[in-house]
Amino acid sequence: MIEHKIEKVNFDKISKDRKEYIDENLLEIYFDNFLFKFSWKKYLYWDKIKFQDIPKQLKGAEELWYVIKKMRFFSMPTHLKDEKGKIFKLWKPDFIEELLHKLDLKLGWNFLNVELSDAERKIFLQNGIAEESISSSQIEGALTSSKVAKEMIAKWRKPNTKDEKMIINNYKAMQFVKDEYKDSKLTLAWLLELQSILTKGTLDEPNQVGRLRKDDDEIVVQNSIGTKILHIPMKEKEMKEELQKLINFANDEDEVFIHPFIKATLLHFWIGFLHPFCDGNGRTARTIFYWYLIRKWYWGFSFIPVSKAIYESKKQYADSYIYSEQDDNDLTYFLVYIANKVIQSMDEFEDYVNEKIKKQKIMYMELSHLWMNERQKKLIAHFLKNPKSYTNTTIHKNHNSVALNTAKSDLIDLMNKWFIYREKQWKYVNYFPVLDLKDKTW
Repeated sequence: MIEHKIEKVNFDKISKDRKEYIDENLLEIYFDNFLFKFSWKKYLYWDKIKFQDIPKQLKGAEELWYVIKKMRFFSMPTHLKDEKGKIFKLWKPDFIEELLHKLDLKLGWNFLNVELSDAERKIFLQNGIAEESISSSQIEGALTSSKVAKEMIAKWRKPNTKDEKMIINNYKAMQFVKDEYKDSKLTLAWLLELQSILTKGTLDEPNQVGRLRKDDDEIVVQNSIGTKILHIPMKEKEMKEELQKLINFANDEDEVFIHPFIKATLLHFWIGFLHPFCDGNGRTARTIFYWYLIRKWYWGFSFIPVSKAIYESKKQYADSYIYSEQDDNDLTYFLVYIANKVIQSMDEFEDYVNEKIKKQKIMYMELSHLWMNERQKKLIAHFLKNPKSYTNTTIHKNHNSVALNTAKSDLIDLMNKWFIYREKQWKYVNYFPVLDLKDKTW
């Protein structure tokens, strides 16, 4: 039994005469009072609707909700169903169509129409994957700060805690998808391998890695402090049957075209709803979302960390699952939530890139008199702002997505020009800025 149940309205309390009046004037009431605003970018549930202003034709919040629910009835069925066989449905608010158009225009290889060099694309790509890996892990409770996690990935430092291990696993999984499986079809074996990459070395029960859950595992979804049950997944037998349908759906074995973003979102929800593993379901769902969009050539999703926006609104993320399941299997709640997070991520990334380009132009002007390549100028600019920091060939290689020999050549050249010096620390050779670096760059 689910212990966390959303409040529902008993429409039987609305009289027969009132229902007949509303049904006869439904479209007029709905459009004259702009009630579609409650089913647009904010797809509101009853817990918010009951506090809204009531149109003059209606008597109370219950009648307002009756009108909204009536209009939401015109939704399309999806491939998903619950343990009772009831189909999940979906409605596309108008702003979703606008978003799909933007995705088609902006998230292909000419990402956001921003002019970037190949080197810059590689850097932004690595940063995006790192940020996505960190945030996706933080959603599941990883306590490592973003700053520490980014340094760990950049320096490829061995993780010291389970939280750090979770982040490194996520990073490996993202690379695994991007480099090895972006052109492959989904299979159960690959899904198990993905969950294994994500969870290896992070679970209290190692035998839960790389396998499907069983009924005697008694897996339930609880709130963050474990006081309420939010979702009880269907039984093992039904779950395996639905999981095969999910795999077929992901491999486009149905004949009906569904826009890749909507399909990826359905896959995201479906895995979370089925909960096929003992642990790692959320991370697997978000990675499959990423995989499907990359497979469909929406390369921009490699750059924008959607999980960062989700992490910043974890309660709304959980609520979108709860509302979708408990409000008559209306998956629109989840679609609208993910769509808004993608819009937010795109806007934030575009601002970030433009600011980086602006700062880069200033840096190039300030260091234009120095005979250095682009990577070296960035490093010197970093040292000028962070005189106590350091680098090494591995960090320089990873940050710039270049070969190891190229990274070595960059650093040795700067050392020979007396901009940096090197010092052996344990088994590493690290490079530090010279004390008078500022004077040397004038």
